[in-house]
Amino acid sequence: MDGILYLWLLWGIWIYATFLLRRSHPHRFRYSFMCLLLICVFPYGIQTGSVEVGVSAIVLALICILYIRKLSLRKKLYMLIAVLTMGMCYAGIGLLAIYDPVLMFLDRDLIISLSFVLVCILFYGDSSLFMLRAIAIMGSSVIGDFFLSIPLNKIGFSYSTGGPVYLDMLALSMGFLIALKLLGELNQFINIKAQTNKGEMKNL
Repeated sequence: MDGILYLWLLWGIWIYATFLLRRSHPHRFRYSFMCLLLICVFPYGIQTGSVEVGVSAIVLALICILYIRKLSLRKKLYMLIAVLTMGMCYAGIGLLAIYDPVLMFLDRDLIISLSFVLVCILFYGDSSLFMLRAIAIMGSSVIGDFFLSIPLNKIGFSYSTGGPVYLDMLALSMGFLIALKLLGELNQFINIKAQTNKGEMKNL
């Protein structure tokens, strides 16, 4: 079923934010609300002419805009370059998968997700910039799917912008990004424990 990865990821984040995240966390309610909102609008789309746009993609775009507007002008311009670069990467791989699928040695969604994470790390190398990485991936995926829909609809393909297939790809990208963050935190925890043990050995 298309969209199942997206729904599972949102349910997982909602459960974590609602029941596991500490009550004093400033963004606890915001995370829970956004997850439930994205789950509720998942089945719906808006018809604009001959193109159908998923409501989930619209909500994701609004979330990105609300976050980016708080950044400084320099950071906004940098984010714009990152989003456009990753969006064109998404559209390019998508068109290549359609016109010459023989070159796709892996699943298209897997290639796009890995490319997103790698390019995102190039733009935001510091592991503490997780939210900027996440916003860059969400924003660029919306723009990339829009870029992809333009040539496909012009040549007669019926392509739904922000549909369940796109949402699964986005969920896979965010899953890789979250896994990378968890691995970084685990590595940091192990290093701290190792340094503590070394200090205890010296005291002996």
